This record gives sequence, structure tokens and C-alpha cells, in this order.
Amino acid sequence: MSDVYSVLFDRILTGYYPPDTKLKEEDLAEEFKISRTPIREVLNQLAQDGLVDKVPKKGTRVIGFSVDDVEEIYEIRKSLEIQALKYSASFLSIQGLKDIRAVIQDLQNSDDYVAHERVDAKLHGYFIQASGKMRLIRMLDQLYRLIQGFRDLGFKNPKTRERAVKAHLALIDALILRDIDEAVRVLEDHIEESKNNAIVQL
Repeated sequence: MSDVYSVLFDRILTGYYPPDTKLKEEDLAEEFKISRTPIREVLNQLAQDGLVDKVPKKGTRVIGFSVDDVEEIYEIRKSLEIQALKYSASFLSIQGLKDIRAVIQDLQNSDDYVAHERVDAKLHGYFIQASGKMRLIRMLDQLYRLIQGFRDLGFKNPKTRERAVKAHLALIDALILRDIDEAVRVLEDHIEESKNNAIVQL
């Protein structure tokens, strides 16, 4: 189901499905060679994420994704993620942080963007989950789902990977030293740069 979501997300993001395009369950089920039930679940998820509008007896219509939407999503992500970091920073395992740091260092010169994206998700997920704030975690999960397409594209860019590595190492170093103010500053700058990269992609 996640693969179908990713494909439809990309099509909406790139304009392959312009706003007001109707998405028909039967057509999508035939294309992806699956039943209509998982297609319906994907469309429900897209509707929950604000990318399509489901109208009873009229079907599903693409809403689209504007530059303003992207800016809003990243600004909300920044606020929530900073809160998660403040909740968790003092309790994060230093050894756990060093383990993630070692993986990032090993990947510094690697072109494997999937591995870079994986360790990025691991680091952010580490302190988000450690916050223990379940509503906050759920909201950030939804936001990450919305920006996944931008993250995929971003990590394919060598310069973006290089800047992300530097930011991640600086963030981890601040957290190891329990310098929460510095960690918040680094995270804020990192997400701001991610937002700008995403906006450029539209």
C-alpha cells in the first residue's frame, strides 16, 4: 500500500495529476494489479493528508500541492520537532547518539542516497520517539509522510547530502554535550534549509 501511496503522491506533486483530476478506484486497481480495497485505503490516506478531496457519490478529486502548502508543512514540522527535541534532549542515550554518529560518518562519502535517507530518519525518529508525546509523534508522522517525496529527491542531490551530514553531526555533538540551546539552533537551521530545498523542487 505504501508503494501505491508513493506513486500517487509523486504524480500529484509533479503535476502528472493536475488539480481537479478525478482518481477512479477501478482504474487504479487495474493499473496496480490489486483489489479496490487497498486503493480505497490509499485514497483515504491521501484525503487525510489534504492532497485529494473525497466527495460522496462524486468520487475523488486531486487538490494539489502548492508552494504555500510546502512552506506551511515545513514550518509546522519545525515547531513540532523542536518541541520534541526539547522534551527528549536531556534523556537521550549518549551511546545511542554516538552509534548514529558513527553510521553518519561512515556514509559521508557514499552516494547511496537511500542509506543517507535511512540514517536521517533514524536520527530524527530517535529524539521524536524519545519525547514520549504520542500526539506530537502522530502529527510529525503525518507531516513526514507529506514531505517524503521531497526527502527522496533531496537526498539524491550530493550537495544536499553533504549539508545534511554536517547538520546531523553538529546536532548530535550538541546533544552529546547536553547543549540543548545549540541543538535547537542547529535543528531549526537544518529544517529551514530542507524547506528551502523543497520549495525549489516545485
